[in-house]
Amino acid sequence: MNKLKCYLNGAIIPEETAQLGLNDLALLRGFGIFDYFVFERFQPRFLEDYLDRFYRSAKCLGLVSPIERENLKQGIHQLIAANEQPSGGIRLVLTGGYTPDGYAPTVGNLFVLQSPFPGPPPIQFERGARVATYQYQRELPEIKSLNYLIGIHLLPWLKEQEAEYILYHDGKYIRESDRSNFFLITEDDVLVTAKDKVLAGITRAKILALARKIGMKVEEREVSLAEWKEAKEAFLTSSTKGALPVSFIDGKAIGKGEPGTHTKALQAAFLALVAEEQEK
Repeated sequence: MNKLKCYLNGAIIPEETAQLGLNDLALLRGFGIFDYFVFERFQPRFLEDYLDRFYRSAKCLGLVSPIERENLKQGIHQLIAANEQPSGGIRLVLTGGYTPDGYAPTVGNLFVLQSPFPGPPPIQFERGARVATYQYQRELPEIKSLNYLIGIHLLPWLKEQEAEYILYHDGKYIRESDRSNFFLITEDDVLVTAKDKVLAGITRAKILALARKIGMKVEEREVSLAEWKEAKEAFLTSSTKGALPVSFIDGKAIGKGEPGTHTKALQAAFLALVAEEQEK
């Protein structure tokens, strides 16, 4: 594979030559945001939705982007074309900028990285993923910030639990995974997911719309910790997963301990939506 190019503050340059100053707040304080989406056949998936969230996160955190939205959109397309790879992932990052005092933000640095598509192993779709619960509430959960301290810190613990993903809760209510939203399906075939104190995932929104379209009852609300133990099905959603079935939580089987009918149907509907998007 050819060495990839990246986008830095409006210019497309070889990734290995890209540089940021050491006094950027992203390095000094972890202050910044990112977003991530997939592209196929050189076309970004749901690009406008991701740009909406990216600039919304920037506004919520008070970050100042050096690049206007339309220019960034054009730059993303140019980067994908320049790298000559038909599919992959795109990561947008906006930092806090070069700080004069080590604390106060300025105009940020904006860069875009391209990488191969890192989807879950196919075996996880076949048997379902294994999840372990952990008490933690993300700070400013509506913002897709650079702060993944807890998730990365818990990687050895996750391995000890013989699990692949974390499910955060606040001691009373289920929230989200470290890089995914979480859904469960009740014995009454109701699709349930947390409404507040979670990231507004783009795939989450698509799955909710698809569920309503096929006639499922949907509830966005507080989800108690006890509910997953009685759930018929559960799954995670994200850009790289679609609807990934969850078969075990804390070693306890969800339903029959295998991917459920509703989850499979929603994943099929999501993939159909993705294919339809690519045809536009």
